[in-house]
Amino acid sequence: MKQAMLHPSTNGIYKVDLREFEFLIHEQFHEAKDIFKHSDYAQLESGVLHEMLLKAKNFATDHLSASYQTSDSEGCTLKDGQVILPSQYRDLWALFKDEWGSMAGSDQLNTSALPPFVMQMILEMFMGANPSFMTYGGFCLPSSTLVDKYGTELQKHIFKEKLATSEWTSCLCLTEPQAGSDISLVDTQAQKQPDGTYILTGEKYLISAGMHDLTDNTLYFVIGRGENSSKGTFGLSCFIVPKFWVNDDGSLGEFNHVNCVGLAEKMGFNGCANAHLTFGDTGPCRAHLLGSRENVGLLQFLTLMNQARISTGVYALGMASSAYYNALSYASSRLQGKRFQESFNPKAERVNIIEHADVQRMLMEMKSKVEGCRALVAKLTLSDTLASLMEKEIANDHEDNIASESKHAKRDSIAHYRGLVNLLTPVVKAYISDQAWRISELAIQTCGGQGYLKHMGLEQYARDIKVLAIWEGTNYIQSQDLIRDKLALGNTGKLFKIYRKEITQFLNTARDFPLLQAEFEQLNTSYQHLEHALESIQQWVKSKRMDKIPTVSTRILHLMGDVTIAWLLLQGACVSSSRLSSQERTENMTHTDVSDSVLAGIDINGAREFYQAKIAGAQYFIFNELPKSRSTLDIILNHLSECQLTVKQWQGVLAGVVE
Repeated sequence: MKQAMLHPSTNGIYKVDLREFEFLIHEQFHEAKDIFKHSDYAQLESGVLHEMLLKAKNFATDHLSASYQTSDSEGCTLKDGQVILPSQYRDLWALFKDEWGSMAGSDQLNTSALPPFVMQMILEMFMGANPSFMTYGGFCLPSSTLVDKYGTELQKHIFKEKLATSEWTSCLCLTEPQAGSDISLVDTQAQKQPDGTYILTGEKYLISAGMHDLTDNTLYFVIGRGENSSKGTFGLSCFIVPKFWVNDDGSLGEFNHVNCVGLAEKMGFNGCANAHLTFGDTGPCRAHLLGSRENVGLLQFLTLMNQARISTGVYALGMASSAYYNALSYASSRLQGKRFQESFNPKAERVNIIEHADVQRMLMEMKSKVEGCRALVAKLTLSDTLASLMEKEIANDHEDNIASESKHAKRDSIAHYRGLVNLLTPVVKAYISDQAWRISELAIQTCGGQGYLKHMGLEQYARDIKVLAIWEGTNYIQSQDLIRDKLALGNTGKLFKIYRKEITQFLNTARDFPLLQAEFEQLNTSYQHLEHALESIQQWVKSKRMDKIPTVSTRILHLMGDVTIAWLLLQGACVSSSRLSSQERTENMTHTDVSDSVLAGIDINGAREFYQAKIAGAQYFIFNELPKSRSTLDIILNHLSECQLTVKQWQGVLAGVVE
């Protein structure tokens, strides 16, 4: 019997299954069909989409993954002010820019640009295959959108296209040594000049991909303060600082005195240069104010920050998914031990560890969480795509060409979809990054001693994943954002009403799936636990006990995450159940007859097993993970979450430590 391979291939360790993406596109989310009917995406029929996903998979596995482990061991170094990247990055960047620089990747396939709903699936593959490398171009499209939305005509002319095509890269610069999560402490200063530009002075810290020579120029989007700006967040402005000044005709000018004075030594993401930057230390550093107004930088940055938070969840999902598939592959061929019930039989054969119950438990937890989190990202990005298309339709239609009732209905739908995106963004960022950390640990445990060794790569996934709970606002900050700003401190806010409407509509379909009644009942029970928990939050507000809320905010975010992915997993199980119950669907399935299916080109037995596995994954999560909602509610109702030590008592503990 063949043993598990203990060494990665020359193309690296990244693994992915396109059926999972195609299931979401063509089967689970029926609203996706509306996207591909739109004129913007009319050429993206099923065959073209499959070709795009396959092209992305091949690029991820053949190119990006190949340098994932080597770039980690090489790391980034600073020599005479120059940042030296891992040796394979320059050639890899040239290839990436040529094939995927605009993230349309469509010229060779004669298709239109990809909708965000599909683009995030491609990004999941790229970010999972080589997350450190992907940081260098990660802000190109979001920052191009930022310039297009807020920039002056000159800024759009000289910056937008360069960013959109990845000709130049960009960096988000918020953090300073004294200003991490609390950006109100930002102290970078900008003085306005007679020509309307600014002279910037200050420093930024832990800036991802902050200095490199992969492109001719880098644009730094820097949060700072004008001369007459107030303290706090309301005095912040956004400045565009080119590494090399850009003349009005688009040509490059002189070096703009952005210097790297240090690189962070980190636990993971070693191929990403996290730079300590100074602005104006060696000469004048010129900047453009984004747009024409000071003191609105935080408002301008919200779009970029929200996209960054979604991307953080996608980074986590991409790595966690590959960690799970690596563990599954290893467990399927690692011969070790007997079946438990044959422990005392000397003649019993050894089995692959996938046959051991506890290994199956770990694999099921990983499978259900990976697939649930992927559906969560798809739900968010699908909502964003649908809202954008409706906004475009309204903007392009004259008043006389569209009935007022129809326009009103579209605006209601836009508000619904935008509200859902707003609500789910902190969940995508925090919940998925937390679950990815758990999945990476389970993958290592599944592979035992081999999983702990560097050559297998699972320990690198764990190291790289951990920072994602800290990036773009810590997960605790995300939980505060969810409770205070998104849920309006309870379950009566307008965003939660959108959530309630969607999940209630799904729960009302239970009668159509008699074989899944127990699953629907558990989902409804846990959803009621979420409602009850949020009612308790409202009561605390009314009784002036808001100080209790932070003690449970992370628990509530996890509870909402559990309920949401259970809902989406069960939705997928319902689709799979319907497929399995149709004899015509299972007996006559061919690539020609089912061109929109996740199973195109897969034999009937493989199709059946795929659907059965979808149902089993949903059942595992719903009956093993979701019931934790009861204990979360008990903690909240019984005030078990309250801290038992005062600050003074903690100081007493600390005094004992330092002695």
